[in-house]
Amino acid sequence: MNTPETKPEIKSETSVVTPVAPPCRFIRCKEMYYGGSEDDAYASGAYWCERTQEAFGPDGEVCTQKQCCATRSCYVV
Repeated sequence: MNTPETKPEIKSETSVVTPVAPPCRFIRCKEMYYGGSEDDAYASGAYWCERTQEAFGPDGEVCTQKQCCATRSCYVV
């Protein structure tokens, strides 16, 4: 007796990918200079602005990888 094969139902999960703008070109961190990564045991997590040489940008806001983005007035691609 022939029974029709049942095909498994294929469910696809689609995720929305939000484009992420690159951080400002003037943001710096120690890991950039020795090739480390954020999960490195020697990672400092300290960021600074090359323009001000401080932990804040020309607009007076704190420098971090996430905060130095296109919404800031001093942002440069």
